[in-house]
Amino acid sequence: MERCKNSKSLTRKKLDKTPDLAHQCCRFAFYLVVLLFLIFSQVSARGLRPEADLQEQPPASRPHFYNVDREVTIEGQVDDIKFETRYEGRSSFLILLVKDKNSNELVEVETAPAWFFRTDIHKGEKIRLVGSLAEEQKEGRKLVIAREMRISNQTITLRDRRGFPAWSRGQGRRRG
Repeated sequence: MERCKNSKSLTRKKLDKTPDLAHQCCRFAFYLVVLLFLIFSQVSARGLRPEADLQEQPPASRPHFYNVDREVTIEGQVDDIKFETRYEGRSSFLILLVKDKNSNELVEVETAPAWFFRTDIHKGEKIRLVGSLAEEQKEGRKLVIAREMRISNQTITLRDRRGFPAWSRGQGRRRG
């Protein structure tokens, strides 16, 4: 008979612990579901509204896209050189202010990440560049995304003919 009493008490002890374990599992599952809901709601909200996210950004930080239909050629002189963080802070870009010899206007030229350059560029140097005229202006100046620059008898290719960056190691390019 003692055996039966002992087995009952063991069973009761196991049953007494079972609700605690079940309760902990339910709490864990609840928190997991809430966490996943929050993560996926943020991801889907951003994924469904890329235009809205771009509109919320100030014009200087909006990404500019190379448009081959808006290509221009500019000849002039480097008036100023600066570095600006572009594209969500991923890299510091070399930005040139070029005085166009035909219109005498200052044109802002977005070139490439600073680490991409192997040659020095100096104020006062003559430059000829081919690039895409951006839709937006920056501080009242035209903004050009450079594809190719000729400076000091050296040609620097920044993008291929379709506008894909030479520094991206082939992203967006097809081999063949």
